[in-house]
Amino acid sequence: MLTDLQQKKLTRYFHVYDVDEDGKVGPADFARVIDNVRMLHGLNAQSAGFRELEDGYAKRWDTIHTSADVDGDGGVDLSEWLRYWGDVLADEGRCEEEVTTMGARFFVLFDTDEDDVIGPDEFCNFFGVFGLSSALARQVFMDLDLDGDGVMSREEFLNLGRDFFIADDPAAPGNLLFGPYE
Repeated sequence: MLTDLQQKKLTRYFHVYDVDEDGKVGPADFARVIDNVRMLHGLNAQSAGFRELEDGYAKRWDTIHTSADVDGDGGVDLSEWLRYWGDVLADEGRCEEEVTTMGARFFVLFDTDEDDVIGPDEFCNFFGVFGLSSALARQVFMDLDLDGDGVMSREEFLNLGRDFFIADDPAAPGNLLFGPYE
């Protein structure tokens, strides 16, 4: 069962994906993210890199869709999304696998200069792929850069991801990974 804080954060995450605000996350929402990442990386739609990106997101959508779309309408509404994440978080092994895999994938996608850290501009790109503002991204980045060194290492980023999905402490820094949730 999700805590109130987890419900708030995961509702924020739902709205990050539901760009058309139709109340459902679906293939078109994932396609938008894929296309934005493609543009960020300058990938040709016929390139191997793009096919790999598309395949990864298609698998992610299939996992969510298969598990969450209980009414079979082809999309995942907020209640289905929260039920899905409640199931994920209730299973420690599944939770660790999904959160770690997702965090690692995000890190690779947004470490665009491949220096093994995410800087403020790369974090803005991360937010931009989801249609979130760069001003918000810069503020969140400053809040998440706990050691003040101007970058997030892979370990820091993965820990923030774990905080976002798992933590029930209102003071956990990773709660803000996708911006304010209230």
